[in-house]
Amino acid sequence: MANQGLLAQLKPSANTDTVLYRAPIDKSASTVLTIANDGTGSAYDVALKNYDQKLTLDASTYKLHKGDLLSTYFITLNTNLTNNTAITVGDSITTTDAEKTFKFESFYIPPLTTKYVKAFSIREIPLESVTGTWVVGDTMTKGTAPNTAIATVYGINIDTIYVGPTTLAGTGAEFAAGDSVTGTGGGAGTIAASPAITTAQEEFCFSDTSGGTYNMHVGTDQLEVQDDRTYKFDLSDASMSGRDFKLSTTINGEFGPDGDFSQTADNGTEFTTGKTTSGTAGSGGAYVQYTFGTSVTPDPLYFYDGGTGTASNSGYGGSDRSIEMADEYEYTGMYIYDKVGTLVNSTDGFLVDGVTYTITGQTAGAYGYVQDYTGSVLTFIKGLNSGDFSGADTFRDVPKLNSALRTVATINSVDVASAAVEVSNYIVDGDATGNNEVDKITSLVVGPGEALVVKSTTANNIFSLIGFEDSSDSITTRVFGQS
Repeated sequence: MANQGLLAQLKPSANTDTVLYRAPIDKSASTVLTIANDGTGSAYDVALKNYDQKLTLDASTYKLHKGDLLSTYFITLNTNLTNNTAITVGDSITTTDAEKTFKFESFYIPPLTTKYVKAFSIREIPLESVTGTWVVGDTMTKGTAPNTAIATVYGINIDTIYVGPTTLAGTGAEFAAGDSVTGTGGGAGTIAASPAITTAQEEFCFSDTSGGTYNMHVGTDQLEVQDDRTYKFDLSDASMSGRDFKLSTTINGEFGPDGDFSQTADNGTEFTTGKTTSGTAGSGGAYVQYTFGTSVTPDPLYFYDGGTGTASNSGYGGSDRSIEMADEYEYTGMYIYDKVGTLVNSTDGFLVDGVTYTITGQTAGAYGYVQDYTGSVLTFIKGLNSGDFSGADTFRDVPKLNSALRTVATINSVDVASAAVEVSNYIVDGDATGNNEVDKITSLVVGPGEALVVKSTTANNIFSLIGFEDSSDSITTRVFGQS
């Protein structure tokens, strides 16, 4: 049932623009506004806005249309969602205690995912009589303390273990065929005589954190990325000095599959779509960055060293030195809107597609609808229980094509705040009530998304809005991804 009767009532502070009532985006209100004086006559203003905030954006080229939903409020979850999770844009979600609700806008995609890259001197050590499981990040050990040989494992391809430089202790000797070795993760085996342990070769290895476990990603364990987001490859480690990390659709890029730059028949070219760089590899802050999803991203992409003037640099590449696009995307959270109730981290959860998710964090932000976008000026209608946008806030635009890449817009300034008014908004400007007098404004219709703002020169006027709400579809709303 629609709201009816007393829709809003307040006695504002002196000379303070105050929102008396805001109609929801899907309703209008037919009302009478009463201004009752409490004994000391006072002038008053009444304004009617068809928006909450007027914002200037950093560009005029964003895909924004009347009725588009914008949301910057996202929650993070204890369990990742995937693009196959049975949840649809606009779905209403209720917490497990049935006390709170919100709607699903889209999956949260981090603005940047970082992969840290280092170069390590790597040898291939073949094993036989393997037991247990070898794990990247293990240490391979021969001997018994204090007489040991120890090396870190950076890759695994069936029974071939890829290790870094050996650390010798006491009378420990370098790894050799016939040696029994163990891994800290429980793996064990004997070093095979054939094929022989390879000569050390510099290789690129990757980690999700600067001090984490580094992985070569060889064999079937290829480096996997999601082509709906941006990846930064951090090249700041000193081991990357002189290196030229690149991607190509061709094995070994400009070297070609044969590894010989001078033999041009099979040479490829660098993949540069969505690429940006900063700094010099091996120095602080250096990186190369790729915004995947700007076009159809090739799968796979091969990484290599682009320093073609030195033949040995071809060793950084190869047929199994590749980045593959994930078949299933994972998301740590979601954007939401029309939140009812206060969500509590680590307490509130909800059930979707048979899985219970717990909210672990929230980034509060505004959500609501576009009223108009002309030039770089956006007029914005707040959604249910939304806060306000602030200057320098960012949000994603809403292309009509659901498969399009959403562009991040930045707010340069808030030109008209929620409670502020422009001269053109006034329906009453400076009228006065006498002592204990009552004024009325009749037949006042507050349309969908409109806000009624009042002000009194002294705190002596009481504003009461009486009427009823009706459903309205005069503003067609759309959430990105809706058909």
